[in-house]
Amino acid sequence: MSSQARLLVTPAKALVDDKVDITVEELAPRKPVTLHARLSEGTARFQSYAHYRADDTGRVVVAKQPSLGGLYTGVEQMGLFWSMQPSPGQKPGLRLRKKDVSTPFLVDLSVHNGHLNVMEEQNRSALVTSRLERWYLGKGVERIPLKEGRLRGALFLPPGEGPFPGVIEMFGSSGGLANYRSALLASRGFATLGLAYFGYDDLPKDMSDVDLDYFEEAADWLLSHSKVQDHGVGVVGTSKGGEIALAMATYMKQVSAAVAISSYSAVTYAPLRYKDMVLPCARCMVDQIEFTGDGFANIHNQLEDITTEPGIHAYIQVEKSHCPIMFVAGEDDSMAPASIHAKSAIARMEAHGMTDFTLLQYPGTGHLIEPPYTPHCGLFFLSAFRTYVYAGGEPKAHASAQEDSWPKVLDFLRRNVDKREKYKQTL
Repeated sequence: MSSQARLLVTPAKALVDDKVDITVEELAPRKPVTLHARLSEGTARFQSYAHYRADDTGRVVVAKQPSLGGLYTGVEQMGLFWSMQPSPGQKPGLRLRKKDVSTPFLVDLSVHNGHLNVMEEQNRSALVTSRLERWYLGKGVERIPLKEGRLRGALFLPPGEGPFPGVIEMFGSSGGLANYRSALLASRGFATLGLAYFGYDDLPKDMSDVDLDYFEEAADWLLSHSKVQDHGVGVVGTSKGGEIALAMATYMKQVSAAVAISSYSAVTYAPLRYKDMVLPCARCMVDQIEFTGDGFANIHNQLEDITTEPGIHAYIQVEKSHCPIMFVAGEDDSMAPASIHAKSAIARMEAHGMTDFTLLQYPGTGHLIEPPYTPHCGLFFLSAFRTYVYAGGEPKAHASAQEDSWPKVLDFLRRNVDKREKYKQTL
């Protein structure tokens, strides 16, 4: 009977971009149950739940049976992960980000009798429970803090002798150093430099004092490492980091491939110095920022028009780029019109006879396109504006975009950065 229910989770320990099979057995035939998932990261608490009905044999197979209610419906193998929301009573704008990649997300799964709203009803008795580990850092991946010259960040090396394809990875205008995507890239075979460029350690406090030479120093440093292939690096950047990735692809022959996620194709907020040049920026039109009654900001239209004078000079001249470029953009991005900017950049490349580009464009998808199964975050605190801003997107569509784009980013990097992969393709 239900008191003997079994909860099977396979694998119970895996990387965050791995799928998990969840099965409940030994239930009464056609029994209604609620599956509940919880995790904590620091003081932040997240959870999800979904309603299922056992089949005629008393089983619930999440990968094959539809959720009938809860935070998602339909057949969604990883629904309990991507649908997670902040638990009630916490401050708005919580974003699930792994701060210490040397530890996993510990996800507690439980099965409850009947169809319940467990988000609001805590401490209910469970028929059966299980815990699983979700890692960004794969077994044997080494993290090495970087503080050399003015470079700051962390290098992640896959296990083995190498040499490995090198990737520089950056986030955007929140600043600081976030390592979770770097760790995951290294877990998938790349020597990854998670690079901070402001708001961290002794780096500039904001984006106004950032120069492109810093990123060239990072590329040269990574290429000189004994465990890194020396023919060129890949660059992956989100938002402001995506702008920098495009600029690096344009001006630096050290770059073999660039991935710009949710980014403008222009320099924004502050001019970008490089050698004896100064790349002009598009001005922020503060009066265009819209605030809701709760004080949250919509910054989608806060940048000056870059299709006319004087903003047109802020365009990054990607038509001069030395390498393939991948653009990843959500059509419901509330922070930047990333899909419009991606198409504009591609149009300039095509006008110059360039065809080595890829556009991944997703409807219903917001700004914060993360690795697969990361919960959607539609509102978060942006330090550059010192306020909460809307990121856009709808949870299910956003989750689909994350699941679709990640393996394509990995494949793009392998094809264009990994010399070993290129060699295998010629056999």
